[in-house]
Amino acid sequence: ISVSAFLLNRSSDLRFFIHVERLDETKIDVPAFLNGTVYCFSKLDGTNALAWADEKGNIHCGSRKREVTQEHDNANFMNWFTTDPSTEMLREFLILNPNLIVYGEWLNGVDGAKQAGTIKQYLDPGFWVIGMFDIDADNYLYYNIYAGLLNGIYDKIDRPIAILDHPKYDDIANLLKGNHFNLPDDVNGEGVVCWNYDFRDKWGHFQVAKIVAQEYLEHKGTSQKMRIPQIREGLEHDIATSFISSADCEKCKQKIMVANNLEEWQNTGKYIGMFLNMLFTDLVTEEMLSIIRRFKTPVIDFAILKN
Repeated sequence: ISVSAFLLNRSSDLRFFIHVERLDETKIDVPAFLNGTVYCFSKLDGTNALAWADEKGNIHCGSRKREVTQEHDNANFMNWFTTDPSTEMLREFLILNPNLIVYGEWLNGVDGAKQAGTIKQYLDPGFWVIGMFDIDADNYLYYNIYAGLLNGIYDKIDRPIAILDHPKYDDIANLLKGNHFNLPDDVNGEGVVCWNYDFRDKWGHFQVAKIVAQEYLEHKGTSQKMRIPQIREGLEHDIATSFISSADCEKCKQKIMVANNLEEWQNTGKYIGMFLNMLFTDLVTEEMLSIIRRFKTPVIDFAILKN
């Protein structure tokens, strides 16, 4: 793994979690990624959250892209994490191991707080660990290692729903059915997140992949080649159709609700405007490399794309 892939900034003590890529060949060499032992986890539909300690014994918390504070928190995660008795042993563990960063999904719903949007379906809310990074080793820890380290210290760990040896893409996709991790029996999980701890791409970067259930079902039965438009007329519409799914829309709505402390979505001009701007920004910042590769370095009118 490279530091650039991890986006580790030692000067400001910001530690950001790696972007989870779609399991398709626009960003990941899928055959190479699946060539090994693949740990498959249920994709939790919460807010990215992380925690670590500095060498002075101070606890730090962050969201996916920034360090948070108690005054500028993210869905009350830091206020809860630094004070709740359930995390006391985990905080002590981090203080004793300042080289480790714990990553998780914050489902809220604790201390009487209500869960917003789709998060409210989870049976056991709170903070669920999804990974751990070792700064000294410059690498993510294998699941069995960090689960062992947290044994008896913290029990809300996103456990693998399957561990597959040299799987096919369809083997991963089949896990979307019947995935009820931390959910009622009649509710399927948002998707599956895949870790191959031994995989590195051709640049030596570590990668994590996902299949989003709603997106997969929308395109089921359509081959990848059929979904790749070759003509340039209507390009911007084709980009939006190919790269913006219902799941992406729901994720942006969830972010807006969390940022504005909304328990339910409100169809007002303010929130719809924020939603559309965020959807466009996420598309450009997170998917542009895939768009360039899939559409063979196209000329894009971004005003049309935004519309």
